[in-house]
Amino acid sequence: MTILVVEDDAVQQRLLRFFLEQQGYQVISASNVSEALTCIQPGLPDALLLDAMLPDGSGLDVCRQIRQLAEGQPLPILLLTAYDIEPVIVEAFEAGVTDFIPKPVNLRLLERRLYYLLRAARHEAALREREQQYRTLVNALPDVVIRGRRDGTVTYFKPSETCPAEMFNLEITPDTRLAAILPAEGVTRIEPALNNLTAETQLTVEYRAQCQGVWREFEARIIADGPDAFVALIRDVTDRKTTERLREDFTAMVAHDIRSPLTAMQMALELLEARDACANQNLQEIVSVARQGLNKVLQLASDLLELFRANQTGMTLLKGVVFPTVLLKRCVGEISLQAQGKNIELTLEAPEDLPPFVGDGPKLERVVSNLLSNALKFTPEGGRITVSGAADGEWVVISVADTGPGIAPEVQATMFEPYRQGGKHHSLGVGLGLAIVKRIVTAHRGQISVESSEGQGTTFTVRLPLHLN
Repeated sequence: MTILVVEDDAVQQRLLRFFLEQQGYQVISASNVSEALTCIQPGLPDALLLDAMLPDGSGLDVCRQIRQLAEGQPLPILLLTAYDIEPVIVEAFEAGVTDFIPKPVNLRLLERRLYYLLRAARHEAALREREQQYRTLVNALPDVVIRGRRDGTVTYFKPSETCPAEMFNLEITPDTRLAAILPAEGVTRIEPALNNLTAETQLTVEYRAQCQGVWREFEARIIADGPDAFVALIRDVTDRKTTERLREDFTAMVAHDIRSPLTAMQMALELLEARDACANQNLQEIVSVARQGLNKVLQLASDLLELFRANQTGMTLLKGVVFPTVLLKRCVGEISLQAQGKNIELTLEAPEDLPPFVGDGPKLERVVSNLLSNALKFTPEGGRITVSGAADGEWVVISVADTGPGIAPEVQATMFEPYRQGGKHHSLGVGLGLAIVKRIVTAHRGQISVESSEGQGTTFTVRLPLHLN
């Protein structure tokens, strides 16, 4: 520990230095104001013995300047004064003196006071460090943090990113109440909960409120902080709630989509078992129904597995040379009979000399087949589907356009996310196809976009680079 002794009397200065060094302290000496100020460094000294009267100024003036230099750090300042009358001592404390010792100095008293002042300073520094650690931790939380009294007044508030901008500059006063911080929906849920709060319980309330013009969902966890105070951690749970609802919807859709083909398979197999009693039934047709149902279940399982693998480890590509016109012809040929069955005009517009490129052919076929399958589902009888292929500089551009019911703008914003569906006109399946398409295209460093208006049809466009690094 380092002690700065500011004393203009050379004998007193040497005496104090000798005594303090005997106590195990390191000592720095100064004889006037200017020398004293030059000795103040970050972290030094640990304590200051200050003579009240110096040749170039008052010790109290030095004290005031040192307090500014110390920037609020707990530096003990012990004033040495021959004038221990009340007005002088009061002025000294107002100037920032921690304690005083009358002259002539009682060395035993000096040793005890210095010991306790340094111990208190260490404790204060530790408390400040811990407070800063807690403040850093609280600031890192994504939650709104509120501390207040049970009557609804607020003593501390930390906003979050979802708070309106004006909340970040809110000044907390003794009269600030929850209504100044939270929307009315939050206040009406939290204030009644404070009446039921006990030291042994943690209450959780949920509410919806508009934040920056958007409806959000919030969860407030409230705990007691002493007999009359509380702490509330308020978190935006909109994304979590949305995910939970999507998971519930997805589970219901999977159950429905699996049950339907399984029911068809069950009926077909029952007919096969009773074929002697149903001799007029076409056996090949029954087997075909069972096979179609099985294929749907297998495709659903395959989609789920592929999406899971893509999320866990990324999409793996088996690269080879892809001839885009050949790929498009194959995909169009696979659905041509289905298109004829719905009286849909299916057209391929692609030159034979489209440049080949490196990619995963089977996965890219799946992209085109998925887009064609969707177009076929949602294009009404007598409609039209056009598949196009073209070169555009360093890109191959593939598009699938239909004359179906179109897709609303708000649906387009999320339709490439897993478990999302295409709104009221595009509600078949569990919403995995376009999510997988997006991942395949992205894995090829490509781009996919959609242009659609309700009642005006839909066009999906895929851009794939000719050179895949």
